[in-house]
Amino acid sequence: MTYKFYEWWKNHRRLITFGGFLILFGFFVSPVIKEAKYKNDCIKLSEKGAFKKFNVDNIGEKLLKETGLTISQLAKIEGYKNCLK
Repeated sequence: MTYKFYEWWKNHRRLITFGGFLILFGFFVSPVIKEAKYKNDCIKLSEKGAFKKFNVDNIGEKLLKETGLTISQLAKIEGYKNCLK
């Protein structure tokens, strides 16, 4: 019995070790992926809110001319500023 296990381990140790490291790396990276997902959701929602606010407030033509950006681009910038703190 022990000899069979030793032979099996000898033939599969690289695969098992690589799989173990891959699983541990997945657990390590999981919080980073979740945080990125939350930030992307925050940016999307904040961008929608800023876009509506800019359209309702009718931001001045002066600001649009000074920056050379559209209202949607300004809303996108506002979304990033609100969520990436």
